[in-house]
Amino acid sequence: MALRSTFIGVGKYTDPNIRELVGATRDAKALHALFADNAESTAPVLLVDYDATIENIRSGLNATLGAASPDDIAVFFFSGHGSRDHRLAASDTRLDALHETTLSMEELAHLFKTTKAKAVLCVLDCCFSGGAPAKVLEDSPIPRDPATPLEVLVGEGRCAPQKTPSVRFLLWR
Repeated sequence: MALRSTFIGVGKYTDPNIRELVGATRDAKALHALFADNAESTAPVLLVDYDATIENIRSGLNATLGAASPDDIAVFFFSGHGSRDHRLAASDTRLDALHETTLSMEELAHLFKTTKAKAVLCVLDCCFSGGAPAKVLEDSPIPRDPATPLEVLVGEGRCAPQKTPSVRFLLWR
């Protein structure tokens, strides 16, 4: 059994209209160090600030979820901006091209549903609603669908989301 993990902290963005986040990078580095130092694992992926491009995030997810075997445990941590229409912002996200430069919850859910990992732990430290202004892209579209963005990740044989003020935990089995 191996632990496969990706830790993403996006505190800096190339689009000057996206506010920087002070703690996102630090949080990803701390969790990465915790898992790297204390868990038997394949090389954990750490993407922070300008290295956390949409392409690199997708590559990290593929190394974590796509390459997992039925004996593996996968961990995905993201700290950064979310959008009101339920997308994760990468360092190269552009407000004028959100759909092309962000990761949707549907794309993330597809990766979770198709992974062969025995279990998946997902920690999202972002805001999809605008309720926590520090972690939401304020100029992002407001969805007409009142559904919770995490509902797309929940399914049969999976644990329901556990909510804390701004962090969401999902455990896949």
